This record gives sequence, C-alpha cells and structure tokens, in this order.
Amino acid sequence: MTRLAGHGVTLRGFRDDELDRLVEVTEAWPQGDGVHWGRRSRDELRQKIEASGRWTDAVMIDFAIEENGRLVGEIQARQPRHGLPRGVFELGVEVYEGADRGRGVGGRAVAELTDHLFREERAHRVQLSTDVDNAAMRRVAERAGFVFEGVLRGFMPTAEGPRDYAMYAITRADHDDRNR
Repeated sequence: MTRLAGHGVTLRGFRDDELDRLVEVTEAWPQGDGVHWGRRSRDELRQKIEASGRWTDAVMIDFAIEENGRLVGEIQARQPRHGLPRGVFELGVEVYEGADRGRGVGGRAVAELTDHLFREERAHRVQLSTDVDNAAMRRVAERAGFVFEGVLRGFMPTAEGPRDYAMYAITRADHDDRNR
C-alpha cells in the first residue's frame, strides 16, 4: 500500500475505523450535483476503504488526506484505460469540513500527489478541473503550478443543468522547472 508523507499532509489508505466518517461525509453531499456521483452504500464505502492506497483495476488510486493525525479529506488520481493517454493523470480532491478549507490542506495534498505521479508513475501531464466559480480550487491549482488551459463548456451535470468547468494542467517540464 502506498503512503505519501510530505508538504505537511499524509496521503494514505483509509482505515476500517473511518467507515462511519465516510458515511457521514457522503450523506452530506448534495444529491444530483454530478460532482459526487451520488451517495454510496456502506458496502460501497467498505470497498473504497479496502481498495484505497493502491491502484485499482479501474486505474485509480484513492487516498485519505490526514493532517496532524486527523482525517480531513480525500484525493484521487485517475488514469482510466481508453479515457486518457498513457502518462496523463487526472486529480480529484475533497476537503470535508469548511473549517479545514482555506488553510492549504487541499493544496498540500495536490502537491504531494502530483510530485509522486511525476516521480514514481512516469506522468508526463497531471490535470484537474473544477467548476468555473470555485475560486478556492482554482487558486489551489495555480499555487501548485498548474496552468489554466480553458473552459470545458457544459461539462458537469447538475440538478440546475450542466456547469462549465475550468481545466488546469501541469506538464513534466513545468514540474521540473518549478522544482529546480
């Protein structure tokens, strides 16, 4: 199981004793917003815990974000077969509580996982997208060295209709230049 520690956070597999917390978090997500893909059953969340911290057949790795010994969110890297070219990874991140947002936790997790993907997984590009109105996540991407590439119009289905998403990416050359 992969465990990453640096940038002031630890990325690790979820623990069995975190099941109730995951149920609580997913029950609080807005339904039908497209972003969270709906509520998950306890069995689905148990499977998530079991698979976390290692690459799955779906070509995804899912980590708990821990800060100071406390579960504060989750982050994933996806490289779906027939969905992205080899060496291109897409990130998703969720910081669970409002009190933990805006303190750099998500940004540190993005930086740690991005570094890992370039260092260990032969990434040549890492990308993420977010709602065009999500200024906080857009700042996270920019601070981590991701470059705004454009708007994916009508990308994310929501109860109010499709939402535009901003696409950001960092290439190996960008990453190497940033870390010199």
